Amino acid sequence: MNQIFKTKKTLTFREADPAKIMFFGNIFGFAHDAFEQFILEAGYTWKEYFQDPEYAIPLRHTESNYLAPFFPGETYDIAVTVASFGETSFKMKYVFSQKDKVHAVVTMVHSVLDLKTKQKTALPDKMKTRFGKYLETPSEVKA
Repeated sequence: MNQIFKTKKTLTFREADPAKIMFFGNIFGFAHDAFEQFILEAGYTWKEYFQDPEYAIPLRHTESNYLAPFFPGETYDIAVTVASFGETSFKMKYVFSQKDKVHAVVTMVHSVLDLKTKQKTALPDKMKTRFGKYLETPSEVKA
């Protein structure tokens, strides 16, 4: 394993449903919030990543596996890694845990889109370099 970016999330009251557990759809927002922190750690500025004049990097697939409930007022650790690189996309992985117990695993696949042609295009070398230090080794990719 290369590096792992780590952050935390404390679940707020408004992020829970009437059963007093996290509303399931919120996990994707939490993962994307962690991604926004990750890109800064990887060496991008927010503007450089999200307002690049040549590329857009939309999500094309998201997935989550819930393994334990999330409760308001509790803090969860988030481990962020790059699960894999493709020719025109990359897959991010977010492991949400608390006290060594995994509560959820989220994956998000981002594609690189050429803004002029509106077609997918190769991952920029700069991105592979900056994100590459967080790349999991193939035997570690489980989610």
